[in-house]
Amino acid sequence: MTTMVTGGNGWVPSHIVRRLALRGEHVISYDLMEPDRYLLDFLGDARDQVTFESGDITDLARLGEVAGRQDVTSIIHAAVITPRIDREQREPARIIDVNLVGTVNVLEVARSIPDFGRLVYVSSGAVWGDHPGAAEVNETTPSRATSLYGITKHTCERLCQRYAKLFDMDIISMRPANVYGPMERVTPGYVGATEPREMLRIHFDGNPILVNSLEGPYLDWTFVEDIAEGIERAWTAESLPHDVYSITCGRLYSIGDMLAAFKAHLPELDFREVPASEANYQVSGDDPGPVPSNARMMADFGWVPTTPFDVGIARYLDWIVANGPQ
Repeated sequence: MTTMVTGGNGWVPSHIVRRLALRGEHVISYDLMEPDRYLLDFLGDARDQVTFESGDITDLARLGEVAGRQDVTSIIHAAVITPRIDREQREPARIIDVNLVGTVNVLEVARSIPDFGRLVYVSSGAVWGDHPGAAEVNETTPSRATSLYGITKHTCERLCQRYAKLFDMDIISMRPANVYGPMERVTPGYVGATEPREMLRIHFDGNPILVNSLEGPYLDWTFVEDIAEGIERAWTAESLPHDVYSITCGRLYSIGDMLAAFKAHLPELDFREVPASEANYQVSGDDPGPVPSNARMMADFGWVPTTPFDVGIARYLDWIVANGPQ
């Protein structure tokens, strides 16, 4: 069996590639970015099970050629542009092309492969958008996405559902939570940074972290290896009762929670709440919103993310100390 992971050299996908390779699977990492030293070090001995192919998912001919030549039998589609608002403003058409048309290309390649197995689409919790007043969001909660990222992710989920019905394909969409952990770095599709990495940059530049609030944003921070394991479980499951699953720790953490966890493992780290005019890192200070549910994952897989927050933070900081906050 040969699995292609699109965007496989990136942050979360690299963990997926590694998990599959450690199982002894032949993995094709299809990516615009060449494998860097971080990726090769991270893969370690699993590197022998990975073939790197350079390509853009908007190039249907190249994507199909690689899939055919490498005898691909399943695909985990994770290639995407995850833009901040400045990139949305600079290149909206490119974002739509990669995120939406690129997914159609992956679907077209998958349906052209004889005896194709399963396509796992890596979606995002961004599909929910804002649901003020709700206590919980789950896979049946309507999408109120307003960003190009969330809109294209939700649209691609719907495209996957339609292709599955039209062509009798085995397709599953997985919605990762807010992710933290090793291997977050700049890639062609990911130039910004999560709140944890932005704050750690300030610390490793030798400055105290000065925030205007220790409250929101409250996010369901979930360790990257748990996200990869959830996707692996979808890839391996014999049958799947549903076509969309959320991968989330099922609870919310504040900025203060994150900074306190940093401090526990980096005693020299200095953080303080200050007036907004004095802050070197601005946060929303919003109250907690709805909690993303992992009930469907538990019911159908008998599994939810298991890495305790403090353990995940310790592993994340070990990688940051060794490699810098990128």
